[in-house]
Amino acid sequence: MDETNGTMPEPDLAERAELLLGAPLGRQFLGTFVDDCLEDTLFAALGLGDVPGTLKFAVEETPQGGTRTRTLRRRKRRDWRDVHAGEVRAVLRETVAKGEWRSLGELSEAAMMEQLSGVTELFGFGGGDVALWRLTASAAGELRPVAEALAAAPATAWWWDPVELTDQRQLVWEGWHGEQHAGRGLSGVEAAMRSEMARRHARNERDAGRTKGKRRRRGAPRPGERNLGATWWSAPDFAPGTWTTGPRGGLPALELGHFIDTFFPFGESAASVARLTLDAGARVAEIRGPRDWQRLVSRFPCEVTSSHDGEWRDWGDVDGPWYLPDWAAVAGHYDGVHVTVGGFLATCGLAQPVGDGHTMLAGWVPDATLWLRDVVTDHRPLGVWRGDPDDCGEWEEILAGWWPHTPE
Repeated sequence: MDETNGTMPEPDLAERAELLLGAPLGRQFLGTFVDDCLEDTLFAALGLGDVPGTLKFAVEETPQGGTRTRTLRRRKRRDWRDVHAGEVRAVLRETVAKGEWRSLGELSEAAMMEQLSGVTELFGFGGGDVALWRLTASAAGELRPVAEALAAAPATAWWWDPVELTDQRQLVWEGWHGEQHAGRGLSGVEAAMRSEMARRHARNERDAGRTKGKRRRRGAPRPGERNLGATWWSAPDFAPGTWTTGPRGGLPALELGHFIDTFFPFGESAASVARLTLDAGARVAEIRGPRDWQRLVSRFPCEVTSSHDGEWRDWGDVDGPWYLPDWAAVAGHYDGVHVTVGGFLATCGLAQPVGDGHTMLAGWVPDATLWLRDVVTDHRPLGVWRGDPDDCGEWEEILAGWWPHTPE
């Protein structure tokens, strides 16, 4: 244990592969290298019918010489929960053996991050996501060659590196969250953080008052019922405008990549991008894997069950109560919390025990550092990004909206 920042030391290649295999997002990402649509392959081979939320169509000629479209449906023979692990291993073994993943070591940094953004943008909301996570968990060993290749790829060498304090990029959307920080680095971040935590604690006190003398409902939903629609992201509401990323994959700020479907404005907008230099002595908690996140939340817990007991219960298949870091308490020991790309992949969507409940990391930008105190020593505006964030698919389209003040 690295006591300087309270987190685990940087994992070696073997440990990185194991971290990827142990997490829902890690296995889902690995699956993109072995099959264009791994959940569809598994559902078809295992007799699970159609992946929920997907349809396939066939165009047929009619006797009159025209065409008609017919919906193709697969018969469902059983539920994915009834599938034996040996069957999943057999399908994955055959799929991995095709070797489509063997060239992943040749991918550029930009191509690798763009592929990651495609998986994370709608993480958890694909109809087959939960089934894919559970099925691959029962046969994770079959994906080990892919995990080892990904961990050893040159484009991923930096994925577990600590935050680069000499060059962080701050993205601030005009007329939206974090506008008060525009042009001033992280000025005001501590006040925004403490204000949000005060609201959270007040909400917890109200909830405790309502349930005083009553038995807290912690059982699973009734059959057929799903408690969805809650707040599912772990990043606090003050994160936009107060967190930073590095410049990666050709983007002036990695945050511009489509990694989560929250914290972006709707429609045409503009965002200023600035380069920040942080105090060399800044205290940063590095999240390189699930134990780091679990340790942070266990040390500084804040209950968030009333707002987060929805998707997390469904994704993690465990009951609450749910906990996230008490950011005001964290600020007494750290100036920021950095979730590395590797730590994000190894932790996102994984329910971990904390106290009498659980925690989960989700809805975070990989490589983003959430700053809790203003430790900026230099702030330099770089340019403006203009466009519709939701209308940019390929990273080339994102780059087309970048207007630097001077050529970088």
